[in-house]
Amino acid sequence: MVLRVYNTLTRQIEDFVPLNDKKVNMYVCGPTVYDHCHLGHARSYISFDMIRRYLVYRGYDVRYVSNITDVDDKIIARAKETGRDPFELSSRFTLSFIEDMDALNVLRPDVQPRVTEHIPEIIGTIQVLIGRGLAYPTSRGNVYYDLTRSLDRVGILSRQTVEGLLEGSGSRVEVEEDKRYRLDFVLWKSSSESEPGWDSPWGRGRPGWHIECSVMSMKYCAQQLDIHGGGADLIFPHHEAEILQSEGYTGLRPFSRYWLHNGFLTIDNEKMSKSLGNFFTIKKVLEEFPPEVIRFFILNTHYRSTINFSEQHLEEAGRAYERMANTISNIRYAIANAPGKGGDFGLLEEVGQARDSFIMSMDEDFNTREALANLFVFSRRVNAIISENSPDRAALEEVLAFLSEIDEVLGIFGKVLETHEEAAEGMSDGEVEAIIQQREEARKARDWARSDAIRDELKEKGIIVEDGKEGVRWKRS
Repeated sequence: MVLRVYNTLTRQIEDFVPLNDKKVNMYVCGPTVYDHCHLGHARSYISFDMIRRYLVYRGYDVRYVSNITDVDDKIIARAKETGRDPFELSSRFTLSFIEDMDALNVLRPDVQPRVTEHIPEIIGTIQVLIGRGLAYPTSRGNVYYDLTRSLDRVGILSRQTVEGLLEGSGSRVEVEEDKRYRLDFVLWKSSSESEPGWDSPWGRGRPGWHIECSVMSMKYCAQQLDIHGGGADLIFPHHEAEILQSEGYTGLRPFSRYWLHNGFLTIDNEKMSKSLGNFFTIKKVLEEFPPEVIRFFILNTHYRSTINFSEQHLEEAGRAYERMANTISNIRYAIANAPGKGGDFGLLEEVGQARDSFIMSMDEDFNTREALANLFVFSRRVNAIISENSPDRAALEEVLAFLSEIDEVLGIFGKVLETHEEAAEGMSDGEVEAIIQQREEARKARDWARSDAIRDELKEKGIIVEDGKEGVRWKRS
């Protein structure tokens, strides 16, 4: 089986072939830290965390770099609004972002550079671009990339045309009076005395948004990347600007072999964003839902597809997640009561098929949606075998080991899997189902006292019974 990925650069699914055999340089654009991160950020960083984890699972040596933009116009504007120091504000929200990612089980990058720590390198890169005639300073202390030198590369990712952009279809084109050409973008921006700034050959100022990622990706990954990732909203202008800057600096093409972009997270089919005010912070959602359910909710959609957020959808994800968690609990219970020797009753064959299905789905552009659907099929078959037979301990432990193996990619079952204590002795699934049937008969007879008594008795034995529209569900506490 060959890993295949969708490349925004070519608009095609391609075989994944890194520049250097099994070594993968992967750079993902990080957040601009002017506020607490919202669920849209969680969607992006969980998606690329999954991609990184799967590459490692498939045997690649991954170097993962993701920056933090800690100086930017948005940070300066928020600091002015709140009367706070811009650097103190960005430091506070940097820590908030890291806290959120840790809570969501997003592995930390190998390197997480900050813009303010790389000003000399940024200035040096801009000087090279000016020296090559690809950028120009102005009398106002700004430096722009001269897009007239690269008109043939405009739209390389977004498929926009120069004509379309000039007519105003590109809403994110910066408009400044000292540009030579309307589509030129800023590399260095002059700062007033009240704004953060650093001395440079062009006067006191700060980096433009785009140049930082070119500098930090080339410093910590390579001058040519295997994977560059980010949200679909970064395709234009940010990632296109990165391509022009980086290739202009190095003279090497392509800057990145594969461009991967995650889809939007919407509310009522409108993109979640701070600028629109229709966002839920990660911290707020974590108050209502466990982090593993949020992660499951995001991974249950293909990373390139749009997710429409609602509390109802998260609740549905929580119920689906519980079914898998209950399977793990059932396996633990079965292990505690399993015979030392005996048959596997087809469990090992199921594990082999499930592993093949998982890899096949994930190899097709990291299709977690299909992978999770196959995992539920596997779960039902395992539960059926456990209910109808008495598999031996070794076979059951092999099932648990497989679930732990794929959780190194998914990162959703850690809390269920991390305990190594054997399940307490108690009732089998069949015995529980038999008692629940007695309760159902009592309810049909409107014998509410007996129904409640049976429910309380089950609760004392660690069995939680839930009545819902879809019928009666139960789980081990």
